[in-house]
Amino acid sequence: MIPKVTYGSRVRGLLEYLWGPGKAEEHVNPHLVAGYDDVTLLAPQQRAHDGGWSLEELAARLDAPQIAAGERGVRQYVWQCSLSLPAQEGQLDDAIWSRIAGRFVAEMGFTGDAERAGCRWIAVRHGLSARGNDHVHLVVTLATEDGAPVWLRQDKRRSQRVADLLEDEFGLGKWTPGRAGATKRPELTRPEVDRARRSGQTPERELLRRQVRAALAGAGSEADWVARMKGAGLLVATRTAAKDSQQVVGYAVAMRPTGAAKPTWYAGRSLDGDLSLPQVRRRWPEAEPPSAGQWKAADPADSPRIRLTGEDRIAVWRSSATALEAISGRLTRIAPDSPQWPAATRASAELLARVAAATEPSGRGPVTRAADALARAAAPPRRAPAPAASSVAVELGRVADALLVAGHARNSGEAAILLAVVVQAARLVVALAELRAAQQQAHAAGAAAAAAAHLMPLLQPGIQVQVPTQSGTPQAQPHAVPARPRDLSGDGEAQR
Repeated sequence: MIPKVTYGSRVRGLLEYLWGPGKAEEHVNPHLVAGYDDVTLLAPQQRAHDGGWSLEELAARLDAPQIAAGERGVRQYVWQCSLSLPAQEGQLDDAIWSRIAGRFVAEMGFTGDAERAGCRWIAVRHGLSARGNDHVHLVVTLATEDGAPVWLRQDKRRSQRVADLLEDEFGLGKWTPGRAGATKRPELTRPEVDRARRSGQTPERELLRRQVRAALAGAGSEADWVARMKGAGLLVATRTAAKDSQQVVGYAVAMRPTGAAKPTWYAGRSLDGDLSLPQVRRRWPEAEPPSAGQWKAADPADSPRIRLTGEDRIAVWRSSATALEAISGRLTRIAPDSPQWPAATRASAELLARVAAATEPSGRGPVTRAADALARAAAPPRRAPAPAASSVAVELGRVADALLVAGHARNSGEAAILLAVVVQAARLVVALAELRAAQQQAHAAGAAAAAAAHLMPLLQPGIQVQVPTQSGTPQAQPHAVPARPRDLSGDGEAQR
């Protein structure tokens, strides 16, 4: 459950928004599910002549304690928190949301106690968000019934702790590793969501996040990673230290624009916490970071791309599927407390990002969604040391290199073979989710379980799966794992 806190100074304006159509016409059937008083008494009435809502009385009720506070009151006295469930959690009914809302405001301290009166509050529910999330809006006025102002301290941090508590209490999944101290992923802004909805395209920030992560899969150095990003068609820029124009301290990437459009740049840390330059550099702790000149000179031709015949591509994919099957088996034999886990989990996330780039270039589909979720399961602690070496991570890097060489399927026959890689990647993720659960890291295990849930349908016999060819035409293939292909040992290295 994800809490998002905002502040305001107009109760009526917020109510008009909550009972209005919403920015994406997502507000369907707005209604109260809980409040400081009986919801049947608080609920606004719908007007017969225009279908609107009479919000005056509810606004007056919520405003009354603030009016009593007068000049003593908090200036931004309207406290609003949306409690949102990830789409994979599904939907709850009104009765459960009512209980969650009541417990949340109580744990936040808004309902008062023996020494202090409580605040007035309501919980409003309407349709799913623009991104398909079930959610409820809590509105609290920061003044007690006797007119005393309520001054908050660290309420956003406390809301995260309360959400964590309620996940356990109500049996909800733990899908947000950032709450457990892992690097955080910045959310899409409302303009980004609106642009994507109007265009029908995946938001650029999400496409860039996956491309940058896929470029890290198998990269042997910082310069190699930069070359791979450029090879994927990304624009790359550096941020240098104020006193040294050659010392790179940050970077930004952009999609190559079409026509006269200007590129939209995103800093690495704005894509995902673990894609900031300091986090990326933990992979090569002993290496001297390349200069700004070396970043600029990094050549896409240095990334492992060569022309392959159709027969060669098929051989690479078959060998990759075999390698992934073997790696899945090895994962099950690694002890939950092994120091290999951080590197192996990270390499698995990067490998899945590479598979998503090869099979779902539009940035839409189950593999893409699983890659995003698995990246959160692999998110490192913000101040963790560089992870220990892992032979599994090395092998996953070799498979990622092989997939980079092979590229996209050219026809339906190749798509059928590439599907075997997708299926084995799905099995790898399922194995990883089971072992993450054994480590008793609830948030990482929840994110890994979400990734596995996206891919589980691919493991059902007879299901129709679409793998697009290079022409962009999806080729529907019945899921059937091909016979065990011949092993091309080390082919990720051989194709360089």
